[in-house]
Amino acid sequence: MDKNPEYQPLPEGPVLCDTCQRAGERVEMEAHKTLPAEARKWAEERNTELRSYRCPECESVQVFRVD
Repeated sequence: MDKNPEYQPLPEGPVLCDTCQRAGERVEMEAHKTLPAEARKWAEERNTELRSYRCPECESVQVFRVD
């Protein structure tokens, strides 16, 4: 993961998988309980809430900032 990640804000609607969208599919991601270690550290350092989502199709994980 990038050393200085810029987490996108959590969308208001369904969270769609970027990877699957590039392949022409519309797949809604599911809330994932575990944040990657680097995201957890980033959130603690900035006192910011992050949430992760996992794609049920390709299993990619995306992390979003909660504003």
